Amino acid sequence: MKIALAIYTSAEIKKETGFLIDFSDDLEEYFLKKKYGNDLIDIIIGVICVSPIFEHFFKIRRPIYTKEKKEINSEGFEYIIEKCLEYDIKLDFDIFKNYSEIETKKYLAKEIINSLSVFDLMKSKIKNFDSEKFKQDLESYFREKGLIID
Repeated sequence: MKIALAIYTSAEIKKETGFLIDFSDDLEEYFLKKKYGNDLIDIIIGVICVSPIFEHFFKIRRPIYTKEKKEINSEGFEYIIEKCLEYDIKLDFDIFKNYSEIETKKYLAKEIINSLSVFDLMKSKIKNFDSEKFKQDLESYFREKGLIID
């Protein structure tokens, strides 16, 4: 399974959000060899954290599931998606601006876990996927990294 974060942030918090690329890469590597069913190969979570003046440009989109192969041409890039779930989460700008990196990582981990209710919304489209096992593995990953504590 491939899981990735698509990051949308404001320039004024570029320094505070620089860790997000490494965070996404590490998350992707952890899940790369795991499989939870045949209906979902990729999960792309749009992480939106922009200043209040830009919020109206970055609305949370409804979850999108693409089952069949689809070629995408976007901003000069071409790629193919298949069995892919895309959805967004919106994070509090002030937390990223004012908290330490570890505090923002914990906040991000919590928000990602909270966002997994998206699988309940997509049950009719994504039938062959063990969302409970995926959630358990994601929580275990965040525990190993010290980002959530029981």
